[in-house]
Amino acid sequence: MFFWKKWYAILPLLLVAALLLGCGGQQQSLDNIINAVDQLTENMLVAMNENDYNRFSRDFDDQMRVDLDEAKYKSTVPAITAKIGKYLSKDFVGLEKKDQYTIVVYRANFSLEPDGVTVRSVVGDKNDKKVISGFWLDSPKLRGN
Repeated sequence: MFFWKKWYAILPLLLVAALLLGCGGQQQSLDNIINAVDQLTENMLVAMNENDYNRFSRDFDDQMRVDLDEAKYKSTVPAITAKIGKYLSKDFVGLEKKDQYTIVVYRANFSLEPDGVTVRSVVGDKNDKKVISGFWLDSPKLRGN
């Protein structure tokens, strides 16, 4: 009987510990996703500075390669960088899961855009690897304001 009394006293503590460990695993997974997307996004932004399409598109999924091929890149990215300048830095703003995609939002600093640039990277998974499925930049200068 004494054993069961101890067990009932310990059981709530074990449940709380299990819940905390479970949440820690989710946070670690979330941190891993953010870290992976951060590296992909950083690569693309630095590649824009260098006007390097091969580096810029290195982590594209198949559809993104079709949607933003080298010819389209050369006709759009230089016009974008002419308005907002060179990429300087970025800060994580948030993350959203939508269907099979993860959308990560950053606030980035560019040399000619004092109001900052919102960067959205959409990633999916291909063969257990994160790949870019979408990429958007938004700022007052890019909207013509």
